[in-house]
Amino acid sequence: MKKPTNQAPDSHSRPPWVGRLLLHLALISVLALGLLAQPAQAGQKQESKVRQSRWVYEEVLQNPVEKLPPAMLEDTKCVAILPSLKEAAIGFGGRHGSGVISCRNEEGLWSPPAFLKLSAGSFGLQLGYQASDIMMFFVTDKAAKALLEPKLVLGGDLRVAAGSYSDSAGVTSAKDLTQDIYIYSQASGLFAGASFEGMRLAMSPKAIRKYYGNYVWPGAILFEHEVPFMPAEAQEFVDGLQEIIWE
Repeated sequence: MKKPTNQAPDSHSRPPWVGRLLLHLALISVLALGLLAQPAQAGQKQESKVRQSRWVYEEVLQNPVEKLPPAMLEDTKCVAILPSLKEAAIGFGGRHGSGVISCRNEEGLWSPPAFLKLSAGSFGLQLGYQASDIMMFFVTDKAAKALLEPKLVLGGDLRVAAGSYSDSAGVTSAKDLTQDIYIYSQASGLFAGASFEGMRLAMSPKAIRKYYGNYVWPGAILFEHEVPFMPAEAQEFVDGLQEIIWE
């Protein structure tokens, strides 16, 4: 008769199916962790774009010297920010960049950021390269609705102008807003003969899908403020707009 023992049974005493079950559970855990990490990794570029866009509008809107006209800010329906728009030319030129856009509703609340891209070719007396930070203020309902078109050409059906500052001749009241879109740019480097006419704007479904995990119709984001979730940097982006411009 065997004496009882307090030692635990070794692995050889386990039924074979237990080992297979543990292996399957381990594989499932690894796959699940990989799937959870994938959207975060895929959206890192978009996360960076949202943060950069906030830095741009903070620098432009908090400039103590060159202040934007309050009348224009009050009437703005949507704001687009394109950090580090690339421009290069030797006679013929081109521009390319991407950024984010937010629109406010009737209550004055700003939408989660949607993503857009810009591209254009140009011709004229041009020589050089620069990276520009661009801000676009859509001040009419017509301009805001045009954002949902497959490809929006600036200077076509929409009137576009370089924005003025409070201490310069230009916008002092709402009646002075004669354009649909006002554009501001900050650049380092040398570039001559640049113009915003003919630039093509389009929403970026690919960037939206990567950032929010699923594709969301840009109209739902911008005008209904509907997104699957609100990332931390997106909330900071929206809160910053609300606090700096439209308190």
